[in-house]
Amino acid sequence: MKEKIKEFRLNITIPAIFTIAIGVLLLLFPAESLATISKVIACIIVLSGVFIVINQIYERGFNGLGVAVGVILAIIGVWLFNDSGKIVNIIPIAIGVILVIHGVQDLALAIEAAKAHGQNAWFAFVLAIFNIFLGVLCIGASFQIVNLATRLIGAMMIWDGITDFGLVHSVRKATGPVVDGTITHEEDI
Repeated sequence: MKEKIKEFRLNITIPAIFTIAIGVLLLLFPAESLATISKVIACIIVLSGVFIVINQIYERGFNGLGVAVGVILAIIGVWLFNDSGKIVNIIPIAIGVILVIHGVQDLALAIEAAKAHGQNAWFAFVLAIFNIFLGVLCIGASFQIVNLATRLIGAMMIWDGITDFGLVHSVRKATGPVVDGTITHEEDI
């Protein structure tokens, strides 16, 4: 059980670092961050189209329909690269989904803390529910003023990363005396 909790904490701590970094960039440089993210997404779409074309020509023995799909995908990617505003409206929705997923992970950590009878486990539940709320809010407000929404998303991501660190610390503290699913006390040793 201790290994499971240790692995679970690691799976939350590493993304929390990236979440805070992206949140800071979105908060400080909203327009530039969105433009960069949009261009990266467009490049991925272009590369996917090119990969499909190459795959359909060399590995499948020239599949005309597959090549056409790849070319269309590459053209859409180039169009989105040149008009990255189309992608900008999707980004807040994607980030909102990430926040909801992290909130659900936080909820799982809160349950672990409650099972381990951790102090203030209720507070972990409140934080997890608040993170889910922020994700839903981010999804719902995605088509409003993008610059303001981006700054809010940045602040939300920073909050999400910080609360992930706090919850990991709380669970580590609560499960510290747990060894292989049993609670040990000094008088038992």
